[in-house]
Amino acid sequence: MIRRLAYVSRPRTNLPATEIPRIIVAARANNARYGISGILVYTGTDFAQLIEGGPPAVATLWQRIGTDDRHVDMTLLLDEHDTTPWFPDWRVGYLSDRGLPDRFAEWRARGRTLPDAERITLRRLLAAADAY
Repeated sequence: MIRRLAYVSRPRTNLPATEIPRIIVAARANNARYGISGILVYTGTDFAQLIEGGPPAVATLWQRIGTDDRHVDMTLLLDEHDTTPWFPDWRVGYLSDRGLPDRFAEWRARGRTLPDAERITLRRLLAAADAY
């Protein structure tokens, strides 16, 4: 059994662009150590992340993410259990779609109650970022 969790957030206003590669390097190392997989997407104005793994490891990571001051306006979109991960290997993507900030704003307004159609959209968006 795995726990799957997804959220969107915004980088803090004064976050230097050089911090993004540092986030990626640390995430890869920590996720490998704790058996976490998923994907982190950066659009230039937003982060979207989906993490999957053993429930205790995901809970610990979620707590750390919640106290990370490099991002703000964090909204949990999805928190569920499953038997099969969507992204079995850790990935990083970048999307420059101009419509994404509006989509993320819609999701923030809804909170974690994404209907099934939006869950599918979330998965497709994250998979599209992985293709870059």
